[in-house]
Amino acid sequence: MVAASRAKASDRATLLKKLFPIIKKHYKVQIPKGNKPVLETMLYAICLEDSTVEEADLSFKRLFTEFPDLNEVRVSTVGEIERAFTGQTASEWRAFRVISVLKFVFDKSYSFEFESLRKKTLDLATKQLAKIKDLPPFVRDYTLHEVTGAHLIPIDPALARLLVWLGLAMPNQTPEQMGEMMKAAVRKAEVEAFVFTLRCLAADQTLNPTFDATKYIPPEGGYDTDTAVDRLNHLLTHGLEKPTKPSAAKKAAATPPAPVKESKATETKAAESKKAAVKKAVTAKGPAVEEKPPVTKKAVKKGR
Repeated sequence: MVAASRAKASDRATLLKKLFPIIKKHYKVQIPKGNKPVLETMLYAICLEDSTVEEADLSFKRLFTEFPDLNEVRVSTVGEIERAFTGQTASEWRAFRVISVLKFVFDKSYSFEFESLRKKTLDLATKQLAKIKDLPPFVRDYTLHEVTGAHLIPIDPALARLLVWLGLAMPNQTPEQMGEMMKAAVRKAEVEAFVFTLRCLAADQTLNPTFDATKYIPPEGGYDTDTAVDRLNHLLTHGLEKPTKPSAAKKAAATPPAPVKESKATETKAAESKKAAVKKAVTAKGPAVEEKPPVTKKAVKKGR
């Protein structure tokens, strides 16, 4: 058995070759067209995070059809832009990030041209994008990979949860750490295939709850890569399993013990002991004085 923490890059690469055909048999893998302008690439990445390609394409199209131009988007409210992300998770955050990106680019040149990023080195381009408020690591890495051609693997939270479940990453790793680790197993030319093949499963809302570590508690030390293929086949064939329940030992420890009911013999013995103790205490005080009942005077009837 090979835990994720001990799996080598060659082990991960071998496992991916086994997993891809299974996923491709179940899903139609779509890789979006590249060569978008830098700014549009960033906006598309916001649409794509934790989503399918179909959902991202639809939201991206709405941004350019429901508003006259990007300047109108920039000056709109979060609530107004949210409509473009109808049907997607975290629509409010997506709208907020769109505004942040557009404001940053516009404030630099009073235009929506950001092609200068292509001419920068990876280090300088990374520092430039780090200045944008609340820009997620996925959007940053996706943009840098698409624009500069750098060997970066953009991993969003949904994909990160799937990698943990497959045993390719550990539960305590961040998406950035996972991306850095997977670079040794995924060649630069295979990044798109890796990201968009696994995305089909990671963004499938009918199955991805099983990757939620709060509902399906991962085993200590991470999932076993040796069982990944069998677990994936079972999931695609049978669907979701019941959420993981705490172990019997943990459940017993958490439940207070029920009060022990004494037998009748024990109760009788306890009662007799109590009577004996009371009798002894009374004897020590001396004989009890018998109280006389109060004298009541009979009412005398007066004669007429």
